[in-house]
Parts: sequence; structure tokens; C-alpha cells
Amino acid sequence: LMNALDAASLPATALPTSVLRPGGGDAALERAVSAEAAKDFGLPSGCRVVGGTTDSIAAFLASGCGEIGQAVTSLGSTIAIKLLSDVKVDNADFGIYSHRLDDAWLVGGASNVGCRILRHLKFSDEELQRLSASMDIPAKPENTWGYYPLVQPGERFPINDPDLQPCLEPVPEDRGEYLRRLLIAMSDVESIGFTKLAELGASPLREVRTAGGGSRDEQWRQIRERMLGVPVSTAQHS
Repeated sequence: LMNALDAASLPATALPTSVLRPGGGDAALERAVSAEAAKDFGLPSGCRVVGGTTDSIAAFLASGCGEIGQAVTSLGSTIAIKLLSDVKVDNADFGIYSHRLDDAWLVGGASNVGCRILRHLKFSDEELQRLSASMDIPAKPENTWGYYPLVQPGERFPINDPDLQPCLEPVPEDRGEYLRRLLIAMSDVESIGFTKLAELGASPLREVRTAGGGSRDEQWRQIRERMLGVPVSTAQHS
């Protein structure tokens, strides 16, 4: 986060002096906005302003990204992407929205696809590490099986369809091959997401930094880098 402040030429005093956990109430909010601020922004007397953010936006800020075309993908139980763009993109048909960030826009969306499918299919941590370490990665990974690795029906981004069905077949006999296919399929969802942002006018993707538990998998990083066609790295801070 301090790197992000430096990149934005902001002092440490720009950070809040107290932070509440989600759902923690407003006990730490001791003062309302000043009369001057209320007048400047047309706020009613006594109004309290509470700031917050999502985990994927926090991951972007912590990553140190600050240039147009840089992005952060959060690989957790779900996949969320955030791209810094000089063009605002909002499209409910594809679950895409934008947040203002300084003089640019943080554009992206969050899929229901993510790492929780691996737990759903009973992959243990030990199995994931062992199978990933011995995985052969094709030069041009493609989701030729048509997998869409949802845990349950319904998708929001890059396809906004509450009835979209999971597709996890055909299932190969070899667990290592199954894992490879699943990682490629999840990478395909990420790639489709960035492609859709570009089609709707967002700034071209130049680099992706990765946050979340999935960022620790080097083989998956290589798959994603080859499919996205831009440098992909693990964020030092997230």
C-alpha cells in the first residue's frame, strides 16, 4: 500500500487513522463532516461519510500498479479482475463496472469461477502442489474441452447468465490431466474477461499482477501468461 501511495505522490497521512472491520458498525466514527465540507458538497448537517472498498480493489491498490494498462487478477474462491483504464466502461449485460481512481478508471468484474472448484472436486493442498509441479504446459494453452468450471449454476462475469450451467466433463482418468484442464479453463475465463473489456473500449492490457491463493502456483502463472499474451507476475503486496 505504501508503494501505491508513493506511485500516486501521496503522503502516508492520506490513509485513515482508524479502520473498521466489515460489519463492525460505526462506533469509531466520532465526528460528522465539518460544516465547511457539508456546504461545499451539499451534504445535510450531521451527515457521516463512511469509506470502504472491496477485496479486489484493495488488492489492486496494494499491488503498486498505477499505470494505464496495468491490471490485477485476484485468484481466490472466485476470480476478480481490475484494469486501470483511461476510459470508463460500465455494461450490466456483461457484469462490468468502473470505479474512479485518481484521474483514471478501475474497470473490471468478478466471475463465479475460481479456486473453490478445486476444493469442490476434492483436490488437497498436497495433491495440488504435487500435480502442478509435474505439469506439462502447452505453448498455446486452449480450453478445447469447453469446460466452464462453476461450482453451481449461475455466472455474472464475463457472462451475465444466472442459469449458466457448470461444464466439468469429460473427466480424464489422470488427476494431473484434470487439474491441467481446470487451470486452463479458469485462465480462459480470465482471458475472456480482459478481451471483453477491450472490446467495450477499455485501455489495452499491458501487464497483470496476481493476488490471492492462486498466485502461488507457478505453472498456473505460466499458463495465464501464455493465454493473455502479456507479462504476468505475483504481486509483492496484496
